Amino acid sequence: MLRLALRIALVIVLVASLSAQQLVVEHTKIRRRRSGENRVLVDKVGVLTFDDTAHKLMFKDEAGDSLDVNYDDVTKTVFEVTTHMRGGALSQIIGGIPGALIAGKHVNDYWMYVEYRKAGALEPFLLEIQKESSDKVIEKATAVFGSRVTMWESPQKAAELNKDLLRDLQSKHDFKLDKKNHPLPELKPDKALVVVVCPALAARYTGVGNQFKLHANDRVIAVNKMGTYTFAYLDPGKYQLASQSENASGFEMELEAGKDYYFLQNTFQGSWKAQTALSWNTKELVMYELEGAYLSDWKRTREPPEKSK
Repeated sequence: MLRLALRIALVIVLVASLSAQQLVVEHTKIRRRRSGENRVLVDKVGVLTFDDTAHKLMFKDEAGDSLDVNYDDVTKTVFEVTTHMRGGALSQIIGGIPGALIAGKHVNDYWMYVEYRKAGALEPFLLEIQKESSDKVIEKATAVFGSRVTMWESPQKAAELNKDLLRDLQSKHDFKLDKKNHPLPELKPDKALVVVVCPALAARYTGVGNQFKLHANDRVIAVNKMGTYTFAYLDPGKYQLASQSENASGFEMELEAGKDYYFLQNTFQGSWKAQTALSWNTKELVMYELEGAYLSDWKRTREPPEKSK
């Protein structure tokens, strides 16, 4: 009996030791380019593993594609909350009003941006961690990477705005998807740089659907569709930034010369067309999305009618 008890105790200790050396998180998504020739970002579901024995961070998707990164090669890890539309394929399968109700629900998960050294260069990848797994992933990453982990919390959260009060609401804009040019934003010492990306919910939605406009006070400064990006230079000062489609979402903020600001125009199910929610995000996340997006080639075609005094 004593030997049996000792064996059981040893097994328990071994199992506990192994579990402490590995954290396995299923239903994780990786977001990366479809191919070297196609910059569009696609999501793949798979398993994320922290393996302390091998000192590796690993991801393997359902198709068998894998990614192995040595702990020591990770230079930066950034966590930030993402609010997105639930549903995906499930809402499309169900369809109709029930499908729209599924898709219309907002879900708060975590982006996990990882940058690591590979063949002398820095390579990034982006994971989406489900809310129920986020605490243990953040705790594990912090234990493994220490000061290389950053938690980002937006200085402001966007509020729903009355779009009818936007002075440039009735302006019209032409939109074209530019697949040839891909300029990157650069700082100017006398201007505030505003970078905005509208991520596509799926690759097939890139460049289609309604326009998502970004208003800065009295004028539209950016027009996107899903899967596109643009950027603008503004004089320093106080601004109301508002993303507008069927609804309007945004906030007031002070923009400073020589500084850069990064935003996502998140999309959600609407009554007649997609709705929008503006989020203030890290440079790492937005530039990762920008690298996987096409340039929005837009121009103003009609000024709003003047209101009678």
